[in-house]
Amino acid sequence: MSLFQIDYDSGFCGDDYPVIEIPGSKSVAARRLIIDYIRGEAPEYVNMPRCDDTLELSAALRDLRLGLSGNRYDLGSGGTSMRFFTALVASIEGFDGIVDCSLQLRRRPLSPLVDALRAIGADIEYLEEEGCPPIYIKGGKLKGGEVAVDAGISSQFISALMLVSRLWASPLSLGLRGEIVSRPYVEMTKRLLEMSDDDSAPYIEGDWSAAAFFYAYCLLVPDKDVRIGLLRKPDLSVQGDAAVADIFKYLGVESEWEGDGEVVLHGNRHVIDSRRSMSVPVEFDMGDVPDLVPALAVCMALAGIRFRFIKVSHLRHKESDRLSALQTEMGKIGFAVETGDDFISWDGRRLPMSQEVIIESYEDHRIAMAFSIAAAKLHHITIRGGECVSKSFPGFYGELRKIGFVIRIIY
Repeated sequence: MSLFQIDYDSGFCGDDYPVIEIPGSKSVAARRLIIDYIRGEAPEYVNMPRCDDTLELSAALRDLRLGLSGNRYDLGSGGTSMRFFTALVASIEGFDGIVDCSLQLRRRPLSPLVDALRAIGADIEYLEEEGCPPIYIKGGKLKGGEVAVDAGISSQFISALMLVSRLWASPLSLGLRGEIVSRPYVEMTKRLLEMSDDDSAPYIEGDWSAAAFFYAYCLLVPDKDVRIGLLRKPDLSVQGDAAVADIFKYLGVESEWEGDGEVVLHGNRHVIDSRRSMSVPVEFDMGDVPDLVPALAVCMALAGIRFRFIKVSHLRHKESDRLSALQTEMGKIGFAVETGDDFISWDGRRLPMSQEVIIESYEDHRIAMAFSIAAAKLHHITIRGGECVSKSFPGFYGELRKIGFVIRIIY
């Protein structure tokens, strides 16, 4: 993995309002790709992201449609892609093949989805470790009907079943075990299924979880405004992560919309200072928006705002154990972060910071992006494996350069 040396030039004089180009949402894209595959369509998408996860799912669906990959399909490191594709091919009569992924993704759980599919007739076998990919699937016409699924690890299992249920003999009736995590992603799936009959070219709206890192920047550098393009207003967006606008408004970053699609971010020093001076930590329930945790944790600590995030246990099952990763790497830059079964917090306690710090990315795009933004406060940071941002935001470092970041890559 390469070392990314990131510096921030506070005196940078670029455009007064640099326009940050946010990629299309990979969550929206994955759902649209599955929906349109089942409908037998391959439309020209507007703002389709070119990130690793989307490209790998697109390639797998193309190969499935054309019979190009033999009997083995590799979904890379995309957890959403792996789960959606598994449900799809298990529901297709005549499919006979192996579904595999990266070593990183092989560590993430798949059994709740496999158990649910097996219960309605799916023929699926684990080829190596029980409960994890790779898997062998012999597709067939599943009976459908009532399906029970564990909702406490990932909402992707629920969405996968919803997306492919139109291929089953009977309509889906979901029985959920446990509290649903990331509920807005289930709502996204429902809304996109309802919208899929629209004959217009499908638009992939800008990724709000990617925008979070530029809100974080404005919290750390409140004197610099940033303009973000290609976003849809929160009240019009299908993404739960659009909540980032309200969360950062509370912290002191205001959003000024110029039509539907472009927003200018302003830092409000008065509000930021008031949050910094609070006698108790700011508490957020992150159960519905877990992808925002890395950006929020890093920028709030660097801004001196104590925090406590609850309902975050499912962050241990992402591209990395994000709770452990944040605790370890934030410790390197001087913050005594605490984690538990279902929380992560910082109460203001500081740790000694060594001179030569290398932040580990854990090959986790959101960890890499969160600590890259930290350079705005620290002026310099080194990250091992920063190239992993290509999973969701290949142009991330190019966008940082627009606002004064200098990135050097040591291979």
